[in-house]
Amino acid sequence: MQRPMILRNKNSVDETGAWLSISDLMAGLLMVFALLLITTLAQLLEYEEQSKSNRVIIIEGLQNGLRNAGIDSIVDSNTGSVSLADSVLFEAGSSILKPSGRQFLDKLVPIYSQVIFQSTEISQEVLYLVIEGHTDLNESRGSGMKLSINRAEAVVDYIDEMIFPYKGVFLRKILAAGRGNHDADPNLKAVENRKVLFRFEFQSHDLKDIVKPPQRSDSGE
Repeated sequence: MQRPMILRNKNSVDETGAWLSISDLMAGLLMVFALLLITTLAQLLEYEEQSKSNRVIIIEGLQNGLRNAGIDSIVDSNTGSVSLADSVLFEAGSSILKPSGRQFLDKLVPIYSQVIFQSTEISQEVLYLVIEGHTDLNESRGSGMKLSINRAEAVVDYIDEMIFPYKGVFLRKILAAGRGNHDADPNLKAVENRKVLFRFEFQSHDLKDIVKPPQRSDSGE
């Protein structure tokens, strides 16, 4: 007895096989994406840990440098900020550096320079060294702001006259700013609010610093 012949349409598609191929492809892509994500997150965590380590080195180096120079200042552990009272650098209501203020900067600035440029990795961690002028509550908002900026710029101008290691690159890190009396504390004496603040502005790290597009060569190839 002959079995009936089953004719297949040559144009028919094994839909089950096609869907299996697509699902396998999607599963493979998801696995690749997951591996890339895990690798990137691990790199970001390592990057952040290294950044924290660099900042600790910077702050501790600054603290040790100030201590060795006999400068009695409190260093903020997050920003490395050091407050210089108005009485150290300027007369009240003035933006002209006192001779004692110049002598103080002669000791202070090289410490910052040595700390920042102790290595390429450390220098890259510091985006700016902000030199920030402040005034007290008794000065009007307009003149106080102008005075605070003038004080910061007077410090920068004197630094530009100094001779110390890494001066050229150090000057490119400086950002002069004025806060007027915006941050003045009414619980402090006026002379304590009239100050110049040195503080670090560190690099902000995110995924853009890790995942970068390939760089084109100079030849354009």
